[in-house]
Amino acid sequence: MRSLIVALLTLIAAPAAAQDPKAATTSTTGQGSASEIEAWKSEGDGIVVVPAKIRLPAHPGTLSLIKTGEASEKGKAIDNVAQYESEDRAVFGTVYVFYATYADTALATWATDRAIRERFGPNTVIASDGVVAVAGVAGGATRRIYDKGELDKGQPLASAAGFVRAGRWMVGLRVSGPTARRAEVEAAFDGLLAGMRFDGRDRPMPATPLKLAAPCPVGPEKDAKFLGDKASNSNAFLGSLLGGSVLLKDEKAGTEEMKQQLSFPANGASALCVRGTVDTGKRTIDVLQPAGTDAGQIALILLDDAGGTIAVEPALLDRGFVMKHYGIGLVEVLGSFDRIPSLAQLGAILGGKDPKGGRIRSTTIFTADGKTNIQIDTSVLK
Repeated sequence: MRSLIVALLTLIAAPAAAQDPKAATTSTTGQGSASEIEAWKSEGDGIVVVPAKIRLPAHPGTLSLIKTGEASEKGKAIDNVAQYESEDRAVFGTVYVFYATYADTALATWATDRAIRERFGPNTVIASDGVVAVAGVAGGATRRIYDKGELDKGQPLASAAGFVRAGRWMVGLRVSGPTARRAEVEAAFDGLLAGMRFDGRDRPMPATPLKLAAPCPVGPEKDAKFLGDKASNSNAFLGSLLGGSVLLKDEKAGTEEMKQQLSFPANGASALCVRGTVDTGKRTIDVLQPAGTDAGQIALILLDDAGGTIAVEPALLDRGFVMKHYGIGLVEVLGSFDRIPSLAQLGAILGGKDPKGGRIRSTTIFTADGKTNIQIDTSVLK
């Protein structure tokens, strides 16, 4: 089994494609190889993400569609992107439809806020923040408007950013343009939402604006005890079968599937607080946890604004806590501990200095057409 060191350092060192609204993509609309899944198709005055059956408009506000493609995982249709521009190219927008195995609109808002401030500078301010309707679902989309950010000095920008969670799929929207054309930016963003349609089984889920409490209560920072390879391997085996985004069949309903539960913070229903920061040796990252006791014990580290998440969560059927890496169409189960590791320990794992705690013990891969591939370290079965 490969080491987590390479995977995590790659994620930490390189920004996600979703952080650049003008990132280059390769079109995958149309026929591909036999092993590829079709990502996009045209439908009337719009485009459709084929596996998700999510329709987007071709002309939201003053923008027009210029390109569709896949931001990553080419040929798998799990990280899909559509790009828009105004006629003079001064206002531009991007929509990502991706299979996030730890999907949550509040976490996505937090990560995108960090990406926007890093990209547009310290003058960036939030002009408005809330939730709006999408596809007939009240409060199904987050909507946050930024102003006074700058890509080039002296040229302030306005941006609209938001997310929709539809079952296993996340839809991320962003429109940017000169501050003087903020009304046009907002109209284009609202046009994207107004023209969005969900024709598959995955429907928008209600969202709540991100609730960030004061810093977490200060408590004694104790190191966690690694529970050893046997416990870690057992938890990895169970986690690969029952964890992540796997939906279990409801035997009473035959082919119907059980309603998917929302993980913390449940699309903003639970408040977050910042436990502290971890130093990976390349960057520092905030560690988030519940502000109260209603959501139980969990620690989250957001690696990017495209769903990359490290979670330390209670083991499914055994004592202790399990560390997992959630990505686009991917869940990796790592080491197990008697408690949530300290900030220093988390930094060591992410920085590649704790090979036991950071070892990948099982990997579950989810495909756009609903299949699941489980890869388990053979030592788990010994």
